[in-house]
Amino acid sequence: FLGIWVVRCLGPEQFGLFSYAHSFVCLFTAIATLGLDSIVVRELVKDESRRDEIIGTAFWLKIMGAVGVLLLLAIAVNFISNDIHTNTLVFIIASATIFQSFNVVDMYFQSKVMSRYVVYANIISLSISSIVKIVLILNDATLVAFAWVVLFDSIVLSIGFIYFYINSNLSLKVWRFNFKLSRKLLKSSYPLIFSSLFISIYMKIDQVMIGEYLGVYSV
Repeated sequence: FLGIWVVRCLGPEQFGLFSYAHSFVCLFTAIATLGLDSIVVRELVKDESRRDEIIGTAFWLKIMGAVGVLLLLAIAVNFISNDIHTNTLVFIIASATIFQSFNVVDMYFQSKVMSRYVVYANIISLSISSIVKIVLILNDATLVAFAWVVLFDSIVLSIGFIYFYINSNLSLKVWRFNFKLSRKLLKSSYPLIFSSLFISIYMKIDQVMIGEYLGVYSV
């Protein structure tokens, strides 16, 4: 319902621009995830005693991946015909990948078969996001405001993950990075990185191509 309402509020050209920016970011987001999700869950199940080391290493790897995505986008936008407004949308949406690094908490709960906390966090995030979108629609907000909602969603969800993690008598302060472990994780996950990257390209490249050749209204 909200999706249709947002489309009708923005109109074909504005929503097309939003879809183009989102698709362009999606071409690179596989790099941010680093294919770690299933690998980290597996490692947590195998050796829970190294929980803080595994989660901490995965978290910092994801942070580095997110920064890498932003740097790649900064280079990539120089080779396409985007204007400043489009690039602003791209970087606002891409900034959400930084906060998605807290998804490592989701991996921990998966390894413990405690996904209800992840469900709670997602329901809270979705509810708040829906309310914000309704307010924006009723006030005829600009397209940039809707782009900020993407980043806001990611921040709220990460706060939810942190809350339920701490509420489970666990602490983020003991997370630590292990270089040797990071090499092991990346060695296991690199095939998944390429797989995710090519899937992202396959799923989103058509919208980027239409935007480049036919314009955002066609997107």
